Amino acid sequence: MTQPRFHEVTPMHDLSWPGSYGQENDPPCPPDPPETPRRRKSGALMLSAEEARHVRVAVRKLRRAFGTFRALSVMTGIPASTLRRAANPKSSPTGTLAIRVAAAAGVAVEVLLGGKLVVTTPVIGRAA
Repeated sequence: MTQPRFHEVTPMHDLSWPGSYGQENDPPCPPDPPETPRRRKSGALMLSAEEARHVRVAVRKLRRAFGTFRALSVMTGIPASTLRRAANPKSSPTGTLAIRVAAAAGVAVEVLLGGKLVVTTPVIGRAA
């Protein structure tokens, strides 16, 4: 009588078991979150390179007129950090930002986008 070989008597363990997530008594894997499609910006609020430059200049002028980005932030309802980024020459401001900045300046959006914004600082003391 021949003796069975060792590998015939004891089964080999499957290395992929218990699966990719823990042991048998672990909770089940959480489901993957559903993928949400990325929203594209509307073409209606995209600014040309020249209009974006005018908005950046207007933000810088208004910051000087109001004193700080924080004061301008209160007037526009836009965070001061966003306004600082919008004033950066490498930024690309949005149309929504242009609308809010124009409202804070008290001018039409067309004036702001056309680069015709004139900001005067208030005179404190006697009238000029």
